[in-house]
Amino acid sequence: MSKTKCLLKMIRGNHDLKITHDEIEKMIGNSIGEDEALDLYRSMGIALKLNGDFYEFSKINFLEKRVIKEKIDQIENATSIRLEVEEIIETTSRYFTDEDFKRHEYSLCFAEFQTQGRGRASNTWFSPFGSGICFSVIGCLSNESSPLGLSIYCGISLVRILRELGYEDVFMKWPNDLIHDGKKLGGILIELSSKSSEYYMFNIGIGVNHDLRSELNSMHENHFPPTDLRQIDHRVDFSRSEMSGIFAKAIIESLMNFDQKSMQKAFSLWPEFDALHQKNIKIIEGDTCIEGKNLGIDDTGALLLDQNGIIKRVYNGHLVA
Repeated sequence: MSKTKCLLKMIRGNHDLKITHDEIEKMIGNSIGEDEALDLYRSMGIALKLNGDFYEFSKINFLEKRVIKEKIDQIENATSIRLEVEEIIETTSRYFTDEDFKRHEYSLCFAEFQTQGRGRASNTWFSPFGSGICFSVIGCLSNESSPLGLSIYCGISLVRILRELGYEDVFMKWPNDLIHDGKKLGGILIELSSKSSEYYMFNIGIGVNHDLRSELNSMHENHFPPTDLRQIDHRVDFSRSEMSGIFAKAIIESLMNFDQKSMQKAFSLWPEFDALHQKNIKIIEGDTCIEGKNLGIDDTGALLLDQNGIIKRVYNGHLVA
């Protein structure tokens, strides 16, 4: 058993929420200092707090593959869906190979913690172990259905299901962030490749904060500070595994129905989902900052920016205000 698995074994099923230094040394088979013990768990996104003779930690709601699968099995007309749930990996977006695109209609990978979680551009997505709903889904789309604006389309699907579950004031920030009360709840990362004249291969990464709790969260450094589902409404009684299955089901069902018509229908509803609609905003494009009034999106998903009466279409950039 690897050192990582040994350390996680001490956490999983530990109802006392505390361990001793001797227990850690016995589990890994060698002597270490207190700082090294803290760093070992910190590298896995788990914060320990030394209190007397014990290291204390917060309760972790581990993902249950069975619960996620129960939700996915409710999807109608899906012929082949692969589901994987990992504890610690570099990133869910690199879990599958090109062969998986051929073998399964859709493949999903969830992770408790990503050591190299990815955000837009070169940004990282780092959240504590077991604090978020982080997964990737891969599959194919016909080249007859343009994939432009896919992140907006998927984002609207997520916001819709969140509102149905009781998270009423969740919105989107163009092009791929989930926002609540000026704070970032999650995000979507889309990668597309065309290796055939007949279809596109997509790799969609989704991260939604469920219960951050820990000081290990680095997303406080962002322009939009983080929030999570627990902070928004702790009364909504769904486990992290149930929410994971609900999100996966919603995304796959949306992808199964994806075409130009469904995308344009979703785009027509954008003003209802845009957190900054009709507001003055700033967008960073490389070394350039552009400003203007947010008028919405066009039929490709490009942002329409009013700059003193001149309408500029923005296809890339980071919206910071």
